[in-house]
Amino acid sequence: MGDNWFETRKHGVLVSLLIVLGYLFLMLGNNIVSLTHPDEVFYIQSAKEMLAHGDFLTPRIFDGVQFEKPFLSFALFAMAIKTFGLTPFAARFWPALFAIIGVVAVYWIAWILFKSKRLAFLAGVILSSGFIYLALARAVLTDMIFSVLVTISIGCFCFAYYNRKYKREGILLLFAVSGIAVLTKGVLGILFPATAVIVFLIYKKDIAFLKTTATVWGCFLFLGFVVPWHLLMYARYGQWFLSEYFYNVHWRRVLMAEHARLDNWYFYIMLMFVGLMPWFLFWIPAARDIFMQFKKKMALRDQFFFLLAWIVSVYIFVQPAHSKLASYIFPAVPAIAIILAYSLNHALEQAQSAEEPWMVRVCAYIMSVLLVGVAIGGIVAARGYADIILDMRPIYGAAASLGIVAALIAFFNWKKKYFLMVLAYLGVTITLLGAAYFSRSYIEPWVSCKPICETLLSVDPSQTPVLASKFYVRGVRFYTNRPMAVIDIGGKGFWSPHPIPFLNTDQMVVDFLNERPITWAVLKEGNVEDLYRILKGRPFQIAEIDGIGGKYILRVEKKED
Repeated sequence: MGDNWFETRKHGVLVSLLIVLGYLFLMLGNNIVSLTHPDEVFYIQSAKEMLAHGDFLTPRIFDGVQFEKPFLSFALFAMAIKTFGLTPFAARFWPALFAIIGVVAVYWIAWILFKSKRLAFLAGVILSSGFIYLALARAVLTDMIFSVLVTISIGCFCFAYYNRKYKREGILLLFAVSGIAVLTKGVLGILFPATAVIVFLIYKKDIAFLKTTATVWGCFLFLGFVVPWHLLMYARYGQWFLSEYFYNVHWRRVLMAEHARLDNWYFYIMLMFVGLMPWFLFWIPAARDIFMQFKKKMALRDQFFFLLAWIVSVYIFVQPAHSKLASYIFPAVPAIAIILAYSLNHALEQAQSAEEPWMVRVCAYIMSVLLVGVAIGGIVAARGYADIILDMRPIYGAAASLGIVAALIAFFNWKKKYFLMVLAYLGVTITLLGAAYFSRSYIEPWVSCKPICETLLSVDPSQTPVLASKFYVRGVRFYTNRPMAVIDIGGKGFWSPHPIPFLNTDQMVVDFLNERPITWAVLKEGNVEDLYRILKGRPFQIAEIDGIGGKYILRVEKKED
């Protein structure tokens, strides 16, 4: 398909194709695996408790108030449960829907910047099939909703700046959508887009663009969205809300690492490079294209500065914080997708003009070799887990599929059918989704607490408290709806305290078990060993009932004196 084919198509046709692709990649089959631990069940348990309390403004967990995030995502999850029922599809509906909206938003922004329908379409394809985007579209987290809102707010500025006829509307929408983003994940909802906008305007020496009544009214609009909820929570919960929401959830993450092993200088740089697999190697020609734009002062350097300002506006806030997660850099991913799309589109233009896009071709050949290596390595690695992977057929199928994709990429590259070569890359994403589907019965016991909880409820349907490992406690609560306690010897508790007993010493465990004649537990192997050690020589009897997916059901009975 040449550039002329795309330019003669209406936007509605191309956007519709992206929506269909987005549905297939980002939403279809969202119910094949039950909700996973520890995060998906956390968000949906909070939404369940919102519904139970009839309060869509206050997030809750274990029947207590929690402020790990503002209310909006929890409220959306609660609405989905109320509409569709408590199913994995309902739980994952909003992240998937926002992911599809994000694909359309990226098409829109890429078109505004580069006025190329093929480039804009490629940006949507790259985003919707990138691994990090797939993962967050199919997970019950706030990050997809938040990041798409940030994308839309930045897009509103882009629309206003390059279409001055709609400057007022674009600025107002920038502030409004940023306000909604703040209600989703906090103050970064305004810091990300505002920093990108200001950095770009300083570069353009056009800060006067914001000197308009629309900016003033936009600030009031932003405050109108953001302030009422914060004031309401302060009125209800006082100083505790301030210390928990502003210090513990926001500022403490800057000062301390929630996951120490991720706290290093290269974590986000690596993610920005590989997060958009299978397209990540095209960063190499993209970097060259960006360099040449600025070196030769080419016509599109302002557009590239805008995209780089977008990426940097995210990076400069998340990099200094000691708490690091892949999802924190995620709002920069749409800008990266547009940059990679430009590089691919530029290669297609070179091919049409009989110029050899040699750098893209080399990257494609390297990708073919990598895919073959992954296929072979996957088989070898899977054979080392024969006790877990009982059926190798999905592994062999995925490996064969990757081999076919590698062959197609190499063949179309050799034949100089570059657009078909680009489309062949989608086979990697299709293989990933297919492997997840055919492996779902093996995956679920390891990623979800549902199977182990069904077994627990079949042997003990009572409402007595359950002792659980920290990693599983949210999942056990979600699937049993029973009172919970955590065993985590030497542990420091949750980042945001949960209103349940947290037993981190031997004596606390003994005291808890002494409160009732029989205690049921769902534990990981290490905590099983802790329990045997703690109760050795004490008047308790432990019976191991079942084990599923690395989780073990134990029955602890207090012996009669």
